[in-house]
Amino acid sequence: MQHILYLSCFVLIFSCSSFQSLSDKISVDVNLPANDEISSSFLSNEPVISSFEVNNERQLNPQQQSKLDSIYSILISEKEVLIDFEDRELYDNLIYKNLNDTTFLTNIYMKTPTDGSPVSYQYNVLKGDEIYFSFENIGKSRIEEVSILEGDMYRFVKQRFSKKSKQTGKIRIINDNPLTLNVINNGFFKNKGLFGSNLKISLKKVSPLNINYEEVYDSIPSEQIVIKVLNDTIYNSVYNESLVLKPILDITGKSELIIPLDIDPEGKELVGWGYWVSLNPFNTIDWFSNKDNDLINFAKQEFFNSDEKISLQNSVNDNIKLKVNNISLDVRTPNYSGNFALYETDKKINKPHRRAEVVIRNFSNIYSYNIKLGLVSVFFKEREVYQKSEVYEKKKFIKLSINE
Repeated sequence: MQHILYLSCFVLIFSCSSFQSLSDKISVDVNLPANDEISSSFLSNEPVISSFEVNNERQLNPQQQSKLDSIYSILISEKEVLIDFEDRELYDNLIYKNLNDTTFLTNIYMKTPTDGSPVSYQYNVLKGDEIYFSFENIGKSRIEEVSILEGDMYRFVKQRFSKKSKQTGKIRIINDNPLTLNVINNGFFKNKGLFGSNLKISLKKVSPLNINYEEVYDSIPSEQIVIKVLNDTIYNSVYNESLVLKPILDITGKSELIIPLDIDPEGKELVGWGYWVSLNPFNTIDWFSNKDNDLINFAKQEFFNSDEKISLQNSVNDNIKLKVNNISLDVRTPNYSGNFALYETDKKINKPHRRAEVVIRNFSNIYSYNIKLGLVSVFFKEREVYQKSEVYEKKKFIKLSINE
């Protein structure tokens, strides 16, 4: 029994002596800030800022600050944002914010290993990343070693990690290397499942953001009130069915009628004019009113190529001669006959108000005739209207993007 006791003491002494302090053999430059400072900010989204850093931000009013917060939020979520060039001062404030992207690598509770093998976790990190760590031994026994390696170089090591104690700090990654977290709890009794402990691990990675700055132009739609000039089309027409043409031998009336066609634009633009003459009682035209008749519809068809498909009746009488003297020399449209025609006005030439004269002569000695005459004139009249219109304005922007 005494030999067994001596053997146990020898093994315990050998186990403790073989665990020589690793910190005596390596150089660890942790540069830890105050523990309280790290602990209070560990789970926040902002890195710890040393008190000696100079703040070059400009003072912003609440509205500017709200806009800056929106820009920052969009930039982080969408990786790109456009800001008005007039707000370039906000960009100055943005770059002074020391912009970072925060990633929580782990936040776990674990039991220490019992088989002598280390427990390892590995993470991808890049040069310039800051790693904030927090290790808390919440068990009743010490942990032999907790370490962080960048590549194959130790960046943090804590040996003989006391029970109910906590270690916090941060390291800055030197090169693009994998980051390895090791937990070792090797020992004769610990490998038998005795004197185990529990460890709370929290790791946070804060990566600096590289922001690209570019001045760009874009077309922005905006709504403006504009004045548009519209041409209203005005149709004037008149219908006379009480004209009487006496025979030659009847000295009480006239056997010849001369009807002047005088058109005064009165500030309007004359498009064209025309006539239709009936020389027989059986020749008719649909004339519902001076605003709704076939002569107006025929003018729409001839002047504006409308789909009216109107054709006016021809009228021929062997005893009557019809002649139209075109004083204005306006151009006749393609569809015409001896008793009707339309003329399109040449806008480049100033014309007199009298456009033509209609001459109707009765060659019969004994017969009189009732003559029907329809006249039409077409005008454009300008009218100014105020309308909302979408216009595109070329505007200068600042394009910010995150270089990943």
